[in-house]
Amino acid sequence: MKNVAHTLPFLIRNDNDLIMADLCFRSLANSDPGAFLVLYNQGCLSNENLRIFLNKYNLDAHILGDGHNAGIARGRMACFKYIWDQSPNKDYISEIHVDMIFPKGWVQALVEFLVHNDEPMICSGILTSQGELHPEQKGKRAIQDIPVSNLEQLEILLNSLTSNKVLEGFVHPVIHRAQILKKVGGYDTRFLKGKQGYEDDSLLLGYRYYMGTRYNWKPKCYTMVRVYHATLAQRSTMSDIEKEFINNLQGLIHQYGFKGLMELNEIYKDNLHFTSIARQLLKQIE
Repeated sequence: MKNVAHTLPFLIRNDNDLIMADLCFRSLANSDPGAFLVLYNQGCLSNENLRIFLNKYNLDAHILGDGHNAGIARGRMACFKYIWDQSPNKDYISEIHVDMIFPKGWVQALVEFLVHNDEPMICSGILTSQGELHPEQKGKRAIQDIPVSNLEQLEILLNSLTSNKVLEGFVHPVIHRAQILKKVGGYDTRFLKGKQGYEDDSLLLGYRYYMGTRYNWKPKCYTMVRVYHATLAQRSTMSDIEKEFINNLQGLIHQYGFKGLMELNEIYKDNLHFTSIARQLLKQIE
């Protein structure tokens, strides 16, 4: 769709990741021909080799970065700024991952949802490599055999797993309204200095305050769309991962404070993670 820009921090570690990337780009080009795609190259391909790789697909690809792993928040934010500055006519911005496979019509359905609803962003439902349906059935294997390498069969499967429901929850892919994303500031890298961790939570708090906490806004998934997202956690293998998470957690607390932790507890009602962090924070100041 001409009014949609896709963003992708691109990290490749090995040949298996390249196979995964091929499936991702083939399905994106099939589902959104000529899609406007901004990638932030974080390794291991050079920009020249990445450009050669992308030439195989019907995509309008723009490459940022230099193959250095600058982290998720910095990579995404660079993509957002590029779109805001270079293509201000884009009404919607997606966040996608290299371990995703997209069915035809997924972009149109999510954009159509935003057109008819007062939401700043919307997620699809996903099917993971473990056969789980998110957000509704986390931890429960619903599908045994997933034909990942056969795009036609996988699309049939994904379409069979849809329903006209709007559920509370947050997963990727997500499509944002470009102007609201700009107003909330995207990912504030003055606070999110780590390479991974809590960046989604920071953005969700920005939206929650933008929409007004009195309305108890929470992120939502539209399960009329089902995307395959392997959720391979590529970056979990990087060195000093715990340090990177701690850096971003500290940034999140500096940005939003104790109140932000309490609001995240409202967003993730069944997850006591942020309640535990808030309690630890209170103990430090008693």
